Amino acid sequence: MKRRLWELGKDVLILLLLCSLLLLSAAALPSDTIRENHLLSRLLQPFAPILGLPQAELTYVETALPIMDAAQPVMISVQNSAGRGTAIWDFDALDTAFETFGGLLGQALDTAGAFEPATDAQVQAALSGRSVCFRYSCTLPASLLAAWLGAQPEQEAPDCRICILSLEGGGVALYLLDEQACRASTELQQELLEPLLEQYRPDGSLFAFEAGLDLEPLTLIPAGTLAIPTASASSPVRSRYVDELATSLDFNPYGETRYTDSQGVIYFSEANCSLQISPDGSILLNSSAENRFAAASQDADVLVETARRLVDLTLDGGDSRMYLSGFSSQDGQTVCTFDYLVSGIPVTLPQGYAAKVTFSGRSVVQMEVCALTFRLTDGLLYPLPAAQAVAVLPRGGSLVLQYRIGADQTLEAGWKK
Repeated sequence: MKRRLWELGKDVLILLLLCSLLLLSAAALPSDTIRENHLLSRLLQPFAPILGLPQAELTYVETALPIMDAAQPVMISVQNSAGRGTAIWDFDALDTAFETFGGLLGQALDTAGAFEPATDAQVQAALSGRSVCFRYSCTLPASLLAAWLGAQPEQEAPDCRICILSLEGGGVALYLLDEQACRASTELQQELLEPLLEQYRPDGSLFAFEAGLDLEPLTLIPAGTLAIPTASASSPVRSRYVDELATSLDFNPYGETRYTDSQGVIYFSEANCSLQISPDGSILLNSSAENRFAAASQDADVLVETARRLVDLTLDGGDSRMYLSGFSSQDGQTVCTFDYLVSGIPVTLPQGYAAKVTFSGRSVVQMEVCALTFRLTDGLLYPLPAAQAVAVLPRGGSLVLQYRIGADQTLEAGWKK
C-alpha cells in the first residue's frame, strides 16, 4: 500500500513538474506574442499572478493590420480621342487597368474639393469626353474607398458605386455616383491622366446612353461576340481543411468539443462560440464572446477588413476571388456580404451571397460562408449576344452577366433577368 502511494506521489510530482515546465516555456514568450494570440492569452491569463505579472500584461489585444482591398472595380472604361475601351469580365484586363488608373483615383479623392450635386447631363458629358470610369460591385462608404486607395480626403465625400475621372477645363474633375451624382474639382494634374487615357485601345464598347438605348444609362454594351471561360465548382471540405480552419478560428480540432453527426456535419462547441462545417461547404460560425472575433473599432474600413480576413480563412485557393458585395450598418449592427467572381464575373448562389459576416458593435456574432473552390477548365462559353439580350430587357433595365452553378457543378453563364 505504501509503495503504491509512493509511486502515485511520484507520478503526481512528475505531472506537476511537466505542467510547470510547459507554463514557464509559454511564459517565456514575449508578452506581445501572447497578447496577439487569442488562445495563448486565454490559457495563460489565469496564471498571471503565479508568474508575477498583472493580468493586463497577458490580455488579448487585436493587432491593427493594414487595410487591404476587399474588392476592386468590376469594370474600368476609358474614353479617349479615338473612342471607348473597357476592361470587364476578365481579371487580367481589370488588374492591368487598375494598376494604371487606380493610383490616380486615389490622388483625386485625396485632393478633391467640396462635392456638389451633378446632373445626368453633366455625368454623360464627362463620360463622353476624355475620362475613365470605375464601377464597383456595391455602394461603398467614402471612408472605405479612401482607405483602399490610400487617400485621406479633407472634404466629406458621398458614398458611391461609380467613380469617374474627367478632363475638364485644364484640370481633372471627380464624379462619385450612387443614387445621386456629385462632382468635385481636384488637384490631380491633367498631364498625369491624359497620356494614360490616350494609350488605351478602343474596342467598340458603349454605354447605353451612347448607343441610344432605353436602358439604365450607364449599362455597358460590349462589342463583338462574347466568349468567357468554362469552370467547375467543388467543396473544399476535407479532413485537413476542417482541421486547418478550426485551428485558424481558435478551436481545438482534436478536443472533446468536436463531434460529427450522421449527415457528416462537423461541430465544434466552446463557451460562447460554435462552428459548424458541412460536407457541401456550408460553414456557420456563431459567437457571443465579446472579444473573440472583434474589430479594433467600428469604422467601416476596419469592420470590412475584419470580415475580409475571417472569410479569407475559409478560402482554399482556386481560380476565383471573393469581393465585398454589400455593406449596411444600422442600430449598432453591421452586415458585410461577399460574392465569388470567376474571370471577373460574379457567381450567383441560391442564398444570394457567398459569405455574410454580422457584427454587433465591433464584435462578430455570426459568419455564414458557402465555401467553394472554382477551377477554370479548357473551353469557352458563348452567352446570348448582347444585342439579343438588350432586346428583351425591360425599359430602364441593366445588362448584367453572371455565372450560376449547374447540376453537374459546372458553371453556366447568362444575363441576369
